[in-house]
This record gives sequence, structure tokens and C-alpha cells, in this order.
Amino acid sequence: MKLAEKIMTLRKQRGWSQEELAQQLSVSRQSVSKWESGASVPDLDKILKMSEIFGVSTDTLLKEEMELNERKTTFEDLQNEQMKTDTSGMTNFCSNQNSTQQQFGEDTRSEEIPTHHVSMQEARDYLEWAKHKAPWIALGTFLCILSPVWLLLLGGMAEYKVFPITEDMAGGMGVAILLGIVAVAVAIFIIKGAHQERFCSFETQHIVAEEEVRKMVLEEKQEFAPLSRKCTVTGVILSIVSVVPMMLMAAFSMPDIYYIYSLAVLLIFVAIATFFFVWSGTITGSYQILLEEEDYSVKNKQSSGRRKQVSKIYWRSVTAIYLAVSFLTNRWDVTWIIWVCAGVLCGAVSAIMSLSRR
Repeated sequence: MKLAEKIMTLRKQRGWSQEELAQQLSVSRQSVSKWESGASVPDLDKILKMSEIFGVSTDTLLKEEMELNERKTTFEDLQNEQMKTDTSGMTNFCSNQNSTQQQFGEDTRSEEIPTHHVSMQEARDYLEWAKHKAPWIALGTFLCILSPVWLLLLGGMAEYKVFPITEDMAGGMGVAILLGIVAVAVAIFIIKGAHQERFCSFETQHIVAEEEVRKMVLEEKQEFAPLSRKCTVTGVILSIVSVVPMMLMAAFSMPDIYYIYSLAVLLIFVAIATFFFVWSGTITGSYQILLEEEDYSVKNKQSSGRRKQVSKIYWRSVTAIYLAVSFLTNRWDVTWIIWVCAGVLCGAVSAIMSLSRR
């Protein structure tokens, strides 16, 4: 099948008119008509763009011996058909078939991803919604990290007789405050973090947008980039400075109660740093989703279902472990470290999954 026929076939398979395909490629309808009639050949950059929006490789478009319907035809059927027509060409056929199957291995998965056409208004609505939810999600994360602070302070003050309460009373009050803060954070995640129904497919489907839409998103991303860098720098500085009070306590051999105070300060600084990370990261992520960059590229979307399942199992297991260990040991002032370790381990698991996909 020649290039002209492939362009026409792929276009019709997706139910697009020549005008619709031309808009996505930023060319005239007459250009698409000439390509499909064989009167002219598209430039290399247009071929690359077509391979992206059709979800196929450039080899599929350029190599004439690769038939589009080979993916649905079994190897045995093709072999029998070739034997009927030309027994002497069997060896070459088998070699070409194996090569074709290898090259189509990646593209078959791409075609399984549904396509979603995003209009200018829909893109603007999504970005506005992401900007609205970003500070709320950041606040919920901030509260989760901050939740053990009162438990630490009350427990330390009761143990070292700084405040006239018993250790049991301090533990009970601390746990109650911790659970109350976590409950508020969870409510924020559910109310503000839930996707609007119209945006649910953005993270899993292949995003197709006109050049004007992509240009608008890219411009907003570039405008936000300086602020995003400032948030990242601020978060990194706060994370580094957070350990300074504890180092000073050790350097000057301060009483043990001051170590508890310094640990509380560390959590507060880390919570503020995380707020900046999550807020800027949520907004930056919305741009990456529409532009299909980094974690939201077409290749990564092919395995998103598996990653989500692993993530659900992982964090539910962490929650169960945290609650079990905390209730059995009654050391809520210590078991919060499970979440820190789980977060670091989550990054390692994600990296291992990325390597396995390669």
C-alpha cells in the first residue's frame, strides 16, 4: 500500500474529513487532497506529525510492503496465502513478516488509546480548573505532613513535665488532633481533587488539538515556568533549612525537649516546602497533560492502567501497615515515619516500572 492510500485509509478509519485532517496538520484541504491522490508528497515534518496523530510509526507510513491490515491477520494465514502464490518466495516473506510484527509491537498499543479532540474553550476550562484545585490539593498535603506536630509537642511536654498533663492524656489529645487534621485533608482531596467528568479522559486518552490550542497552552506554560522555578527553589531551600535547628540542638548539647521542638520545626518547614512543590507541580502537570509531555506522553499512557492498579495496591498496603503498627505499638509519635519511607520507596517503584517498560 502506497503512502497516498495509507493516508486516506487512516483518515477514514478515524472518521475524519480532509478538512479536519488539514486543520490538525495546519495545511490546506487541497494539500491533503493532493497527498491522497498521489499528486504530491507531504514534507518530512508533516509525515512525522501524521504518525503522531494517527498513532502509527513513520515506517508504517513510508514502507510500501507494510499493509495496515497485517495486524489483524495471523502469521499462519499469511504464510498459507503466500504458499499458494509463490512458494519460492516463502523465506523472504517470513523475514518481512517478522520485521513487520516487531515494528508494529509499539504501535498496536498506541492504537488502543482512544483519541480525544480538545477545543480551545475546553483547554481553557481545564487549565482554569487545574489552577483552582492546585492550592487546595497543596493545602491537603500540607495538613497531612503537619498532622503529627501536635502529637509530638504534647507527648514531649508531658514526658518532660513542661505542661501539667499525663502522658496518656497527651497521647489521646495528640492522636485526636492528628486524626482531625487528616480528616480535613481527606475531605479536601475528595471535594477539590475529584476530576470533573468532562476532564476524566485527559490523562488516559491521546489528546489531539489544533495548532492554535497547542500554541496557547505552550505560551501559558512558558509564562508559568519562572514562577514554577521559584517555587521549586523555595521548596528545596526550606527542605534543607529544616534540619538546621536539629543540628544546632546537637551541636550545643541542648536538653532532649529541644530535640522534640526542632523535629516539630522540621515537619513545619517540610510541610511548607511540599505545599510549593504540589501547587506548582499540579499546574505544570496540567500543561504536560494537554501537550502530552513527560509522564503524560502517549507511550506512558499505554501503561497508565497498570501503574494505577499498582499505585492503589501500594498506598492501601502502606495505610494498612501504618494503622496496624500504630495501634499495636501505640507509638503514633514515631510511626509517622512510615509515610516518609513509603514516599521515597514509591519513587523507587515508579523508576523500576519505567525501566521495565523500556
